[in-house]
Amino acid sequence: MILWRKCTALTVFALACATSRSSAVEPSASELQAARQWVESRWDARTPDRLPFSFVYDGVLSTRLLPSWHVRQQERNLDQQRSQRTIALSEPRTGLRLRCVATIYHDFPAVEWVLYFKNLGNADTPILEGVRALSTRVEATPGQRLFTLYHAKGSHEEITDFQPLKSTIGPGQNVRLASFGGRSSDGDLPFWNLADPAGGGIAAGIGWTGQWTASFRRGKTSGRDQSPLHIQAGMETTHLRLHPGEEIRSPAILMLFWQGADRRRGQNLFRQLLLRHCTPTVGRELADPPCAASPHAVVPFEKTTEKNMLEAIGNIAAHHIPFDTWWIDAGWYRCPGGPSGWARAVGNFGTDPGRFPNGLKPVADAAHKAGMRFLLWFEPERVMPGSEIFQAHPEWLMKPGGDIPAALRYQLNDGFHLLNLGNPQALAWLKRKVSGMIGRIGIDCYRNDFNLYPLYFWRNGEAADRQGMNEIKYVTGLYDYFDTLKREHPRLLLDTCASGGRRIDFEMLRRALVLTRSDYLWDPIGQQCHTYGLAQWIPITGIGSASLDPYNCRSGLGSHFALAADFYSTDDKTWDGMVRAVKEFKRAMPLYCGDYYPLSLYSAKNDTWMAWQFHRCDLDEGVVQAFRRKFSPQATVAYLLHGLDPAAEYAVVNWDEPGSRRVTGRELMGQGIVFQIRSRPGAAVCTYRRVGREGIPQR
Repeated sequence: MILWRKCTALTVFALACATSRSSAVEPSASELQAARQWVESRWDARTPDRLPFSFVYDGVLSTRLLPSWHVRQQERNLDQQRSQRTIALSEPRTGLRLRCVATIYHDFPAVEWVLYFKNLGNADTPILEGVRALSTRVEATPGQRLFTLYHAKGSHEEITDFQPLKSTIGPGQNVRLASFGGRSSDGDLPFWNLADPAGGGIAAGIGWTGQWTASFRRGKTSGRDQSPLHIQAGMETTHLRLHPGEEIRSPAILMLFWQGADRRRGQNLFRQLLLRHCTPTVGRELADPPCAASPHAVVPFEKTTEKNMLEAIGNIAAHHIPFDTWWIDAGWYRCPGGPSGWARAVGNFGTDPGRFPNGLKPVADAAHKAGMRFLLWFEPERVMPGSEIFQAHPEWLMKPGGDIPAALRYQLNDGFHLLNLGNPQALAWLKRKVSGMIGRIGIDCYRNDFNLYPLYFWRNGEAADRQGMNEIKYVTGLYDYFDTLKREHPRLLLDTCASGGRRIDFEMLRRALVLTRSDYLWDPIGQQCHTYGLAQWIPITGIGSASLDPYNCRSGLGSHFALAADFYSTDDKTWDGMVRAVKEFKRAMPLYCGDYYPLSLYSAKNDTWMAWQFHRCDLDEGVVQAFRRKFSPQATVAYLLHGLDPAAEYAVVNWDEPGSRRVTGRELMGQGIVFQIRSRPGAAVCTYRRVGREGIPQR
């Protein structure tokens, strides 16, 4: 229930929990100008010592080296929103060439860049090390002591995955962020927002689906408060020689400059930047995230068959459930018996002939006939003993070293191997194999899982003068693999899963959606916490539900939704529950890519509330969700909304009540909505639309 009332003691409590009001987020002219000024001051071939990166070559820091190198600069337009500036620097003695390729955004106050090092000489180069794709300093305002760094945990199969974090950085202090084990969002999430004490700040990300690190360091001062903040980010380890003709690339850096006192402005600008420029597309349109049906609530991975898949798809069609994707996860290949047999059989690419005598094409055809896409799971990078690849091409495989941490030693003991995507023959084989399967079967959504910590495989046996090379070749091979699948199948949707969402970085996000953001699954409080944290950074996130209970389903709403249910049921109530869940998702789905506003404090506890708002300023429309958890004693809580036009009137609809109510933006932002949820646990959802505006199209 939603109550409407003037300020009371209850509403004052809600104000204490709520964040301040703000207007709809669009880049301002002054923000665009400030970003351009930064680019012109730091990306100029005439001042190479000011370029915003650093490295050490033959024992000498790049700021000392680059002024003596040959340099040239070129610029070209990519499209109306972007131009590209390339600064090429050549070291005359050894033949090392450095290309710095910067993408300058004109629709956002942002710039992105990546570095390429190539040996044009006839002999190995001296040691190239300590490559930091980002190396810059931010000046402190006199009298202001503390910078504030907003960041987040990564994904590690925990209820607190993506938990928002805040660090203050004063003189003499430093903060370090890093990935763990070679997957980019295991450990820390590779995004951050640095708020300047004088106002404004920089939201940034590192694009590298491997082992990265970022440091934020201020020197000590003697009686002065304004010591600058030094920021560096890049691969954790580079110490290598380049062979003649060899070229490597660095991680990519993305920086967005925002102004004002509210750091959420920076968060929302960054979300919109990722939506427009780092989200998969089909043609000129953003990829359509799935509303998927999964059979695995009742069918174990190893028990999928042609017969039971066709039966479930037929039942969905007969009941007219508007799913748009049929999802088969692991285990469709030859698997040994027993629990988790699917995991011990990766490296097999042939469909199990006993369960799928005609292959998977009949299942894909049935899904298409029922109006659904066909999603199929793969884990091509991990190879287990006895599998097809293990037996046919052991020379393509990498093993972990004996120094692997104790908690991960099972990967050594159980015989985990890594298909080396840095090996040209292995990569070419994989591209041919999987691309051929996509075409023959009719796969519409390719799901790439990765249940392995690759860092300890990359570094095993690496020569002292080639540290980091295995990782660089592997990650660039991974990008080539994904890009090839997309190029050969332009309408293909890619999904990146790595034990849940452990490969979330902007280079991967521009190639693939993240349909499973954490392997901490189906706990509604966990899903609430994950949305609360991850939505502050990326614009496309969601999960779904393995229950038809409204509290569970609403906890899993987002930009995409997967329902794991009993599609063999003869109970009409089960099918009615599916209809309700899918209709609720489709009702709100287009709104989740808008501006995001947390309305409550973050908490993983079971005795409180959680709430948020997503607002599409282009549509003057939004959705508000509130959750009362099981042991919360409070039945009524108020929340202030954000981003609305105070003078406009909005039609607000409570999903659990008939009709709507008209309320001004001033009331919604000043007095708020008072949610009353009597059940424990319980979930309330309301949508609103500016009066006079047409509604969003329904899928």
